[in-house]
Amino acid sequence: MLDGREPHQLANIIGASHLTLNGWLIIDGGGNRPAFDTAIAAEANLCILPFRASEEDLDTVAEDMRRIPNAIAWPTAWPTNSFAEKAAAYYVEALAKAFPLRVIATPIPFVNSVSELLASALGSPSSPVRQLAKKVFDVMSDTFDERQVKPVAQAIAS
Repeated sequence: MLDGREPHQLANIIGASHLTLNGWLIIDGGGNRPAFDTAIAAEANLCILPFRASEEDLDTVAEDMRRIPNAIAWPTAWPTNSFAEKAAAYYVEALAKAFPLRVIATPIPFVNSVSELLASALGSPSSPVRQLAKKVFDVMSDTFDERQVKPVAQAIAS
């Protein structure tokens, strides 16, 4: 985990990432800074906007999707109770209808121990965190591949 809160620090991190081309650089926009988020999204290969099952999150992510045309939305901290999950499906459906092909339909479920991922050192995460991290990586990797391979294949075909 690297600290890129200062512009020069972030520039160094992005520069190093472009030089090594080894792995994924994930930047958390955060902090309610729409101009920063838009600028970073313009440079990204994949821009993911997480949202939770609430009207406020739905409104916010829809506004961000309009502002950042290459972004995709991903439901996160999703309810795992079958009744709550059924009620929350509306948010994914509404967003997918408004932004076709720009919503990852596989939600990231809420996991109590996910706070382990926010620690300064991961150490030995619990099994639920490990399993969720693997699932999230697989979905993110598949989404990245789809967004990179399909445009290239379409360009070759035409």
